[in-house]
Amino acid sequence: MADSLPSREPAESRPRRLPLIDAARGVLLLAMASYHFSWDLANVRLVGWGVAFDPLWRAYAVAIAGSFLFLSGISFRLAERGGFDPLRYGVRLFRLALAAAAVSVGTYFVFPDAWIFFGILHMMLLASLLAPLLVRLPSTLLVLLAALALTLPHVWRSPLFDGIGWGFLGLAETPPVSNDLVPLFPWIAPYIIGLVAGAPLADLAARGTRKLRRSSHWLAWLGRHSLAFYLLHQPFLYGVAVGLAALIPVDPAMQRASFITDCRTEYERHGATPEMSERFCGCVATSVDNTGIWANREGDPAFEPLLATAVQACQAPATSDFSDPAPPDGDN
Repeated sequence: MADSLPSREPAESRPRRLPLIDAARGVLLLAMASYHFSWDLANVRLVGWGVAFDPLWRAYAVAIAGSFLFLSGISFRLAERGGFDPLRYGVRLFRLALAAAAVSVGTYFVFPDAWIFFGILHMMLLASLLAPLLVRLPSTLLVLLAALALTLPHVWRSPLFDGIGWGFLGLAETPPVSNDLVPLFPWIAPYIIGLVAGAPLADLAARGTRKLRRSSHWLAWLGRHSLAFYLLHQPFLYGVAVGLAALIPVDPAMQRASFITDCRTEYERHGATPEMSERFCGCVATSVDNTGIWANREGDPAFEPLLATAVQACQAPATSDFSDPAPPDGDN
C-alpha cells in the first residue's frame, strides 16, 4: 500500500485550499440541517410530511448525501496532490471513526429499532480507507468503477448479504432497517467521481483562485468545520422539535396523519407494496378513530392493546382483502 502512495512534498508546494469547495460544503450542511429538522418535526408529529418515504423528500436526501461524498472525493484528490501525509491522513481517519461511532451509539439508545450502523460518516470513513488505492487508478477506469457501483445493487442482490453484518455492502435482498443507511454500493460512486473531478481542480488550486465575496466567508468557515457541525446540529434540532411539541397543542388530525405515515413506512420496509400499506394502515387508523387516542401526541397506555385489536380486525379476511401475515412490529 505504501508503494502506491505519493511521497511527501514540502508544505509550501501543496495546492492551496479552494474556498469555493468549503463554501459548497457549507451550503450542503445547511441543506442537511433543513432535511433533518423536517424529519425531526415529523417524528414528534408536529407535521404530517412524509419525510421518510415521500419521493421528493427522498430525492432531496439522496442529492445531499451524494454531494457530500462527491466533495469528499474532491477534497482527497486536492490533499493528495500536495503529497501523502501519513500523520494528517491518520488523524482524519481517527476523527471520522470516533464521529461515526458516536452517531451509532447515540442513535442506538434513541432509536434502538432503527439505529444508524452505517450512515454517511461510516461511508466517508470506508471511502477514505479505499481512496489511497483508488486515487492511483486512471480516470477512465475510475469512471467505469463508479458506473459499476451505481448499477450493481439494481441488477444483483442476494439473501447471503441479509443481516446487519453485511448491511454496509448494500447488496442485501432485504436491507436492514436503519434511519440512515449509506452502503458501499452504490454510494462509493459519487466519491469516485469526486476523485476524478478533483484532478483538474487541484491544478486550478495550484495556480491560485479568486477569493470569495466577503458575504460568503461564513459559508466557507462552516464548510471547514463540517464534522463538528454534523455531530452537534441534530441533537440541537431534535431538542428544539421536542420542545416545540411540548408547547404546541395537539392536533388530532396531524397525529392521525403522522401515524399513517409511520405505519406505511414500517410496513413497506418489510416488502409491502404502497397500495397494501395505504389500505392496511388506513384501516388500522379508522378502527381506533373513536377511542380519543389521537388527542395524545406521545400516545396513551391503552394504545397498544387498541392497536393490536385493530391490526387483527384489519387483517381478518372478513374485513379486509389482506392475506399476508400481520405486519412486523420491528422485533422480527
